[in-house]
Amino acid sequence: MPRAISKLNVDLNIPGIEIIFAVGGDGTLLQAAHRSRGSGVPIMGINVGYLGFVTSIEESNLEEGIQRVLASEFIVSNRIALDIFLNIQDKTVTGWAVNDLIAIREPSRSLITIEASIRNRFITRYRGDGVIVATPTGSTAYSLSAGGPILGCDCEALLLTPICPHAFTNRSLVINPKHGLTLRIKTPGTIVQVDGMELAICPEDSCIECRVSTTHVPLAFLPEINFYDVLARKLGWKGDTKS
Repeated sequence: MPRAISKLNVDLNIPGIEIIFAVGGDGTLLQAAHRSRGSGVPIMGINVGYLGFVTSIEESNLEEGIQRVLASEFIVSNRIALDIFLNIQDKTVTGWAVNDLIAIREPSRSLITIEASIRNRFITRYRGDGVIVATPTGSTAYSLSAGGPILGCDCEALLLTPICPHAFTNRSLVINPKHGLTLRIKTPGTIVQVDGMELAICPEDSCIECRVSTTHVPLAFLPEINFYDVLARKLGWKGDTKS
């Protein structure tokens, strides 16, 4: 029987831990992923939150689900994450994201400008509320709310999604993760967040480099959990689409 830990107020990079229970919603699971980064320990989400796209056990089957996990009856899905290098003047700030990186305007500003390059080739200049760089796991989070597509959890791809763009032609892009993505901030005071946590407030001409991390995120699920079934249930796809 594996040794389990369910507290989030401790360092989760502890030798001997075999499973981490994250009790809450998707946000709680993200916190657990950051606290256990690089350990290789699978994280099992127990949903007592709202949607719970990446959680596996619901309150209704809590006791049975935990017993099955403790009996090693689970599978592991290794998800890609983002390594982020934020170059601000003469220093570099590093970050890591399971869901997404967001560069967004301060509340006092009406628009910000961000330039995007892929493989060192200029792509476009976004003017709007900001941009989102999302992993497949994060495609059901803020990027989805901003009009981006849903990526299968096993896809090797990244999303670049503008937030309320001023130009109607600015649309979400699906990017080969091997190509690398660079964002150049053209508006001072732009806020950069990773997984909902503030990383920095950037001056003009700050540069963000996004790469697929060598550190994957091992998420644990009960064997019968299927990504597309979860989508259909959480988003109400199996009801009458006309109503």
